[in-house]
Amino acid sequence: MSAENPIRDVYFANPRVPRLDVEIIALETLFNRGLNHILQAPHRVYFYQIVICTQGVGTHLIDFVESAYDEETLLLVSKGQVHQFQVNPANQGFLILFTSEFLYENATEINLSHSLRVFEQALFSPAIRPLPDQQQSLKTLCQMMYHEYHAPPDKLSTEVLRHLLRLILLQIERAQQINPSSQQAAPYYQEFVAFRRLVERDLGRSRNVQYYARQLAISAKKLNELARQVVNKTAKNFIDEQVVLEAQRLLAQGDMPIKEIAYHLGFSEPTNLGKFFKKHTHMTPLAFRQQFHPSD
Repeated sequence: MSAENPIRDVYFANPRVPRLDVEIIALETLFNRGLNHILQAPHRVYFYQIVICTQGVGTHLIDFVESAYDEETLLLVSKGQVHQFQVNPANQGFLILFTSEFLYENATEINLSHSLRVFEQALFSPAIRPLPDQQQSLKTLCQMMYHEYHAPPDKLSTEVLRHLLRLILLQIERAQQINPSSQQAAPYYQEFVAFRRLVERDLGRSRNVQYYARQLAISAKKLNELARQVVNKTAKNFIDEQVVLEAQRLLAQGDMPIKEIAYHLGFSEPTNLGKFFKKHTHMTPLAFRQQFHPSD
């Protein structure tokens, strides 16, 4: 992780040589590095993270929503999300960081169909409470991965780490499937992910349901039915929520003028962004930004 202050965008940077696009750190080590000013500031990550607590309690802010965690909880932070740690040096556990490139290297078709599914933030809560036997399995796998990562490497080390990570992700997916909403969303998963990714790519171009329906070669009615089945909201509600979330992410990072954020998100005037943002959050963009950058 970058040591610059303030943090804006954080890209994966493992100091290990040769470079390896995965890292597993003990939480107590991370929290005792003296990086509180970095960890507790909002930062947007361009890799994936799994936080597993084995001792202690705390809170973690993921996309401006506070998630409490304890020894029975794990947290998922997806690529592109903004998050903040609450530093507690007494806590113990693991932080796993990795890129999609690491996970997908030498992947089979079945690996590709799972793996990153657990990070679909539109479908699943970032905080998961596995069943007791699942918790134990996850902790055992994390301990194995930690020991493998910190042991002297050999020609099999990278592939062992990759398989352990995939096992951890499969165990997390198994824990998610306990949730009835996960089972309900399953038949529509691929279609919804295509819609979500399209919105992520084109939200600055259009907030119109018909636009996304045309891109997906379906009717607006079918798109609304899809959104209702998976996230229990209209397609328009979902699109607007994603625009608000991206505005929040850009505002929290602090280095882009509000005028530029408005144009970046497809608003013809900053005042239009202001009205839209206040309608959905009951705050002005400036008031939201000042929560993170009081001097602005």
